[in-house]
Amino acid sequence: MSASREKKQRISAAANGPTEKERRQAEAARKERSKTILYTVVGVILAVLVIALLVWHSGIFTKGKVVATVNGKDYTVAEMGYYYYPTANMYSQYGLTMDEETLRQSAVDSLQQYASLAAAAEADGFTLSEEGAQSVEDTIQELKSYAAQYGTSFKSYIRNVYGPYMTESLLRECLTRDTLAQEYYTAHADTLTYTDDDLTAYYNEHTDDLDTFTYSSVFIDGSAPSTTDADGNTVEATDAEKATAMATAKATADKLLQNLEDGGDFDTLAAAATQADSEDSEDEATSYETTVVGASLANGFSSGSEDCVSWLTNEGRQEGDLTVIEVADSGYWVLRFTSRALDTESYGSADVRHILVKAELTQEDDPSTEDVDESKVPTQEALDAAKAKAQEILDEYNAGDKTADSFGALAQQYSEDPGSAENGGLYEGITPSTSFLPAFIDWTFADGRQPGDTGLVENDQEGQYGWHVMYLQDHTLTWKYTAESSLKSDALSTWTTEIEETYPVTTNDTNLALLG
Repeated sequence: MSASREKKQRISAAANGPTEKERRQAEAARKERSKTILYTVVGVILAVLVIALLVWHSGIFTKGKVVATVNGKDYTVAEMGYYYYPTANMYSQYGLTMDEETLRQSAVDSLQQYASLAAAAEADGFTLSEEGAQSVEDTIQELKSYAAQYGTSFKSYIRNVYGPYMTESLLRECLTRDTLAQEYYTAHADTLTYTDDDLTAYYNEHTDDLDTFTYSSVFIDGSAPSTTDADGNTVEATDAEKATAMATAKATADKLLQNLEDGGDFDTLAAAATQADSEDSEDEATSYETTVVGASLANGFSSGSEDCVSWLTNEGRQEGDLTVIEVADSGYWVLRFTSRALDTESYGSADVRHILVKAELTQEDDPSTEDVDESKVPTQEALDAAKAKAQEILDEYNAGDKTADSFGALAQQYSEDPGSAENGGLYEGITPSTSFLPAFIDWTFADGRQPGDTGLVENDQEGQYGWHVMYLQDHTLTWKYTAESSLKSDALSTWTTEIEETYPVTTNDTNLALLG
């Protein structure tokens, strides 16, 4: 074929399109390309779905959702868990129930309280103390210790306690914020002081709460008992039976009242009226007399307390006054008023200094005694030596100017109590219910104890065996302590309310529902 003819055929083929073979080949190639593209797209979609599912299960979308805002700062689901989950876990642990809405609101309230105080502290230029910062680290280390004890990782432990999104850095942030808020609150509380005139004014407005009342009381039961039928079912008393029981009780109460008005002994007549055990000796006889501070008057009555308290606190009440007070469908109280007065002798709080002298531990543990580790128990000789050392310190104090400062200097020099030695052995504001060594509390609040008193007290607690040199620096009468505490509590409540109004909390209820 000539070159010119081949050229003509190529031109003709191009004009008429591809051949049938070429078309089949092209179609097959197109389908293969389409299949490759489809598989690629499907693979990409599946990969995206898998990644999205993993991310979703990681909680990255949930934990970052904003639940509340205070002072322009957003708080997420993860941060709110710090307040929500410990409470929820506690209720679950003790088999208690609280609805989810209440649990969430409790968490919001806690956040508002701490976050608003922290915001106010920052605005006031108040910063976390070194002790506060150390307490945060101590808490972290303590939690790590707990995690080790339970044989789990710290990450897992804090997520069990504070929710599934808690991290160490976030926990430290939450602890730091709350510690700052607590220190700011305490610093403000320490500025609140009250004069005797303030306390007297408070007393004059709350005499019914602060006075001490002495009275005698006995309850005459007027309830009708239930019965049991032939099938063992409980049958409640009828209205007629209830009325009869109340009428009988009233007759007994009225007779007792009459006998008392005639000059009878309350305890003897009350015991007879309630069919007390006649075999009780005179020394073991029941006393129906009660002495109590007015704020606790209602605690003395199982029912009908409001009417009883109202009668006892009536300002015209006189010694020897008697009454009968009905408690509907229950019975009758028979009361005799004895006295009311302000207690000006009992003490409610005290500031006390001490110097701890520990007994030396010189024994080795005896393997034959399983219930005692002798290495932790001093010998009597060691205890005697500690007492002798304590007496020497007390003698040194008595040879000086005998002031709180001089005692404090001796505490710094000799005391082995790390919690108070640097502070001159001082513990402020302890009360009869403070969790201290019982003998320590007993000495502090002993009858007749006066500021400036000193003495020695033995410590028989493990790890603290030895003797305390005691010094009572100051004490506060119970009624003054109560009045001051109430005034301070009211002032702090007003202060924190103002702060929360200045730094209000706003919530996203939809995101809040993600907790739980």
